[in-house]
Amino acid sequence: MDASYQSYLNLLGELSGSLERLAQLAQDKAAVVRQDDLIGLDGVLKQEQAMALNLRGLEQRRLKLAAQLGLSGVPLADLPGRCPPELEVQAGRMVEQLRQSYSIYRGCSDMARNLLEINLHQIEKTISAAGVDPAKPGAGYQPPGVEPPQNMKTDFRA
Repeated sequence: MDASYQSYLNLLGELSGSLERLAQLAQDKAAVVRQDDLIGLDGVLKQEQAMALNLRGLEQRRLKLAAQLGLSGVPLADLPGRCPPELEVQAGRMVEQLRQSYSIYRGCSDMARNLLEINLHQIEKTISAAGVDPAKPGAGYQPPGVEPPQNMKTDFRA
């Protein structure tokens, strides 16, 4: 049984590491936004998507292990008291590490989101100053239904 608890604590450590990597990606995102680097932003967003898939997998593993240990629905703060006595200290450290990692991630993520929102508002102001209503669909684009050039047409039925 201790091995299962140890596996659960190791999984929480992996979650903490993933949150730290996401925090770094949020900082990277803010840096590329400050540099107006759309290609760099695209790269960071792709990395974030991959991390989100990884987190989803870790969460599924966590739920499965928690159910095996009878910890389903147990708040993280209560985990040390539910572990075997020899793992209580390690569980307490892991819970605190996970909380800190999450807190750092939230701070970095909020900062990057705010920076993106500020830049989007600046873009909207620039578009409005150019005399275009940014609320209208397709502002700045050709109306839908425009026929593509002949050399760009493809027959997908072939």
